[in-house]
Amino acid sequence: MKNFKVGVIIPDRGDRPDFMYHCSRMIKYQTLQPIAIEHVNDAPISDKKDITWRYRLGYERLRGLGLDVIAFMENDDWYSPQYLELMVNEWHNSGRPKLFGTIYTIYFNIRIWKSLTMWHQDRASAMNTLITPDMNFQWCRDDESFTDMYLWRLFYDKQEAKVWLPPMHIAVGIKHGVGLTGGQMHLDRLDRFDVHREMDFNVHLEKMVDDETLNFYKSFRQ
Repeated sequence: MKNFKVGVIIPDRGDRPDFMYHCSRMIKYQTLQPIAIEHVNDAPISDKKDITWRYRLGYERLRGLGLDVIAFMENDDWYSPQYLELMVNEWHNSGRPKLFGTIYTIYFNIRIWKSLTMWHQDRASAMNTLITPDMNFQWCRDDESFTDMYLWRLFYDKQEAKVWLPPMHIAVGIKHGVGLTGGQMHLDRLDRFDVHREMDFNVHLEKMVDDETLNFYKSFRQ
């Protein structure tokens, strides 16, 4: 494995410390260790959603460190121990595009214990995105919830972004309803988890996560 210099940005409002604890554990056990972790836990400056602001701050703070690539990692989601290694190797093999990520996202609501697969032909979710460091570009508004859609539209339209189908499930977006969440399907639109389509993966979280994390997730189950 090539000796990549990887940075990680974790946006965190400080309103779900238990998830942040498990996120730190997942990073500790990554087979490819990051050399810089920017935990953006600055005090909120308003009651608005601020995930873009936090990603932007983290990106600026990682400038000039000689990094090869930066991974967006969200503290409430699950990542395989091989996540960074597989993602960064494939990013390198794909020509090191400015933006890189997975072509699908698995969401798992730990309250109702059901999963949903969302396929994206031209983007990845923020939780599954790698970005080239030290670039100069215009970010979206700091209170924009869908940072990923903006960035992928910006770079994909310039043919500077690529998506990838990993050989195994390496990340799962966990829906839970704790703190100020950026997207939907935590407490609303739960009917979407009852629609079973041909392209949906049958996800067994029990076979993917370690026992400590699994017991934590099960504590939310209704």
